[in-house]
Amino acid sequence: MYKFFLILLFFTTLAYSARVYSANDSLYFFTSNTLFAPTETSIIESKIGVTKYTDDDNLKLDIGVSIDLLGLKRKTITYSFGVDFFTFSNLRSESNFKFPVDAIDYMFGINFNFKKHLSKKTDLAGRFRVSHISSHLEDGHIYENTDTIFTPYVFSKEFLDFAAVADYNLAKNFYLKSLLALNLIFHSIPEDAKGISLQLGIEFKYYLTEFFSLYISDNLGLASVNSDSGLNNNFETGVALGMLNTRSVLLYFTVYDGQDYRGQYYGNYLNNTGLGLRFKF
Repeated sequence: MYKFFLILLFFTTLAYSARVYSANDSLYFFTSNTLFAPTETSIIESKIGVTKYTDDDNLKLDIGVSIDLLGLKRKTITYSFGVDFFTFSNLRSESNFKFPVDAIDYMFGINFNFKKHLSKKTDLAGRFRVSHISSHLEDGHIYENTDTIFTPYVFSKEFLDFAAVADYNLAKNFYLKSLLALNLIFHSIPEDAKGISLQLGIEFKYYLTEFFSLYISDNLGLASVNSDSGLNNNFETGVALGMLNTRSVLLYFTVYDGQDYRGQYYGNYLNNTGLGLRFKF
């Protein structure tokens, strides 16, 4: 736990020195160039960071990127075409700073986006994705000691994803983001992983200074596993170091409760809390 406080102290000190001057020499945050920016608690997204679960010895490691490659601007609407490549991994924490990889999910796909300025205080963005996910156990997985021969479990899925986000400037330095998404899995192994799921997200962010903000984010998902429908909830709150619409560093506390989103644990129930560090690009 103390390591997270040391990291927080370091980045807080860095942020207070990150002021933009009119002179030639200045320290600044780079801007982000993707049209579609989901809520922080949207799970199947490209992220860079790590979450240490406080109720067990596991960690979640995110490595990946989503980029817009081509763009077209027409009056008040901007369109883009982009790609997604990312993984999220389940790691075990051992002594001597070792983290064997238990399981990993790989995703790649393409996306089509648009963004429209509805007013001075409101933006609307949409995204359509075609993607593939496959999941694999790795050499750090601990198998049960049984008399049966283990057969590797195959999990993969191809899906279409339709999502929309609206960004509102509620007041000075106070922002609201809402998300609505529909996910259609049209091919999967195993077969019963196919289906439709819904996602609803909401996020509040308040800037205490130009580059230091607080945020609260929550996503609700409705999905069916083995013909059993249920709600999944992913909550996150923390601090962000970075200006509006720039790359930033996030330190957060998170709680997840619902169906396990990791392919190798498909059909299981997952409930955990964690502390995390994310580099938002």
